[in-house]
Amino acid sequence: MARQYSTTLRNAWLDAYETTIGTTPKLRMMTGSIPATCATGQTGTQLIEMTLPSDFQAAPSGGSAAKAGTWSGTVSSDGTAGYYRILSSGGTCHEQGSITRAFSLSTNGTTAAGNNVLNFADTSGVSDGMSASGTGVPSGAAVFSHTSTTVTLTLPSTAGVGSAAEIYFGDTSGDLWLQNAALNAGQTVTIDTRTQTAPGA
Repeated sequence: MARQYSTTLRNAWLDAYETTIGTTPKLRMMTGSIPATCATGQTGTQLIEMTLPSDFQAAPSGGSAAKAGTWSGTVSSDGTAGYYRILSSGGTCHEQGSITRAFSLSTNGTTAAGNNVLNFADTSGVSDGMSASGTGVPSGAAVFSHTSTTVTLTLPSTAGVGSAAEIYFGDTSGDLWLQNAALNAGQTVTIDTRTQTAPGA
């Protein structure tokens, strides 16, 4: 069994995370591969720098904490985002991770067991061949075809998919997901959701 920690300790870890980074930190996205460590100099072309809110993380609960406030900025150069860094307002890197193209959509209808058609209010961003995952979606499934409101998977669901289920499309291996990692100068990028989870659950 992996080592476990109390919820109180995990919440304290998340509080220390925000306190250590400090107020109004910066979120940068760059092209290329992640440097070896946070202490290693930044590489690649910097595509965007967001100044995050002074209080950028919600109060921890249950060992997790969501982002707080608006995380948004304007792209300064064309390029494909490969990694990100979160830095203190003074420029010290405290976190870095990979960026991949992925996003989630909520179903707006049920899919019976043995069926492979998922229903959505809008399938914007979905393209044929994308990987698909989520509760009820079989491992290895991908998008076979889609319309403006449906997605047909390459594999049928053995258990079925419920309504309001979160289905993930694209490469979910990244530490931060963008609906499209190819960014253009002048484009506005907004991080809609982010949840930081402390280790030891």
